[in-house]
Amino acid sequence: MMHRSRLRWALRGAVVAAGAVMSFVTARSAEASNGLDVPDSGALQVGRGGAWVARADDPLAVYMNPAAMSFQASGVHLGAHLMIQSSCFARVDENGQPVSPGNNIPGPGAPNGPEAETCVDSIFPNPQLAGVFRITDALAIGASVMGPHAVGNIDWPESVPFTLAGNERTQPAPTRYMMVSQQSLLVFPTISVSYAVIPDELSLGAGFVWGIAHANFTTFTESTSSTREDDFTRDVKADLTADDFFVPGFVVGANWRASKNFDIGAWFHWSDKVSSTTKLRLESNYWLAGGTKNENPCTPADPECNVTIDEEAGTLELTVPMEAKLGVRYHHPLNRETARPGWSKREGYVRDPLTEDLFDVEVDLTYANNAAVDAVEIRFHEGIQVKGTPGTVPVNGDIIHDWKDVLGVRWGSDVTVLPNLLGVRAGGFFESKGQRDQLANLDFHMGWKAGISAGGTVRVGPVDMHLAYQHVFYGTLDNGGDGELRALSGDATTGFRSQQSVNGGRFSQQLNEVAAGATLRF
Repeated sequence: MMHRSRLRWALRGAVVAAGAVMSFVTARSAEASNGLDVPDSGALQVGRGGAWVARADDPLAVYMNPAAMSFQASGVHLGAHLMIQSSCFARVDENGQPVSPGNNIPGPGAPNGPEAETCVDSIFPNPQLAGVFRITDALAIGASVMGPHAVGNIDWPESVPFTLAGNERTQPAPTRYMMVSQQSLLVFPTISVSYAVIPDELSLGAGFVWGIAHANFTTFTESTSSTREDDFTRDVKADLTADDFFVPGFVVGANWRASKNFDIGAWFHWSDKVSSTTKLRLESNYWLAGGTKNENPCTPADPECNVTIDEEAGTLELTVPMEAKLGVRYHHPLNRETARPGWSKREGYVRDPLTEDLFDVEVDLTYANNAAVDAVEIRFHEGIQVKGTPGTVPVNGDIIHDWKDVLGVRWGSDVTVLPNLLGVRAGGFFESKGQRDQLANLDFHMGWKAGISAGGTVRVGPVDMHLAYQHVFYGTLDNGGDGELRALSGDATTGFRSQQSVNGGRFSQQLNEVAAGATLRF
């Protein structure tokens, strides 16, 4: 009767909290890593550089290693990251010279032109919620709501400022054919179960993931493409929206207490593709001859003479690469007996490093099958006319990515400063490069990644409060102007692609984040 009462209480609380977090995330509509993010979410996890699959000692294990739930106390975790991302792109041609937007306007980096680099800063909140209930000494269930550890919203300028003949002006941005804005949401509500097949020693777990995806992208395309040069007078602004409310997937995990001092953890994640119909909005005659926005392209009698809207213009598919992790953790016991909290006192094993261990060290190896992503597949219905131009929407609107598989290593360590009260941690990670420089794009940065992090935990009664900071370095993608991406075009004579490369240049990025979280156990 006691177990059933606690179960009802835990599930009721999880449902209410999950709804709150889902509302928080969706209100803001939204990377080895799978290209969509950097190592794992969670304030404790981030503080260890993401090296956590063998330790797995809080409810985020529901998604990140469900097997470990059988070695936890019942509990609920709530946390969030404030992710501060800085990105810059410097566009040049194959001779390394600044690319002019046309009409003899000086390009970025040229004398009297805009700054050589176009840069943006994005600040994005990334929340997590999870709960675990230990039904018996061997069996546990859990639920979580979380998304990729990534920045979901980013806005690049459509115009950049410069001075010409002493006058302040603007011109079409050099990044506009790759991205103007990206608002994306990908969350993974997960329900998992864990069972200790060898009591207190080996546990296996699995979870069903119900992915939810929303994406809105804005870029510029060309109406016609009769020249190899950038020519903003041919620009068409394109806005694409897609939603997929059922992206099924699963996670499986194992957690083995191999000896008194060693734990081994393993995790695998598979997801179906994000697949959706798409809404398309096109706006032609966007710029005036001087490069400023055309505020009055139509007459009052036909105010949308340049606007094309199709509610079901085609389809979008995005492969979500499968991922795997294997971790080994060494933990050195405290050299004296320490009073354990009440929630850890039960017949079945409950892992509590803050009262068991003087320190621990974990190393995780990671793999992501990013080579499965050759393109973001976008297909449109045939014959959609672009109003205000002679062009039509191409049937094949694929955005080529041609990613490579990514290998990574993560390492992290905790030190117990005051048993049952205070612990500190540090860690780092490295992941291999996942893309050729010639295909650099602004949607996902696939250069090598390295991170360094630190954090700590303070225990107040049944609540552990975590705080962490992480800095992520990205290897710059630089093709020296030899880019291979072509903008979409309405011109059938050029294969519905621009004659010019739109991604020649250098793409750099860095990420700073502060993470906080709290875990209540009972």
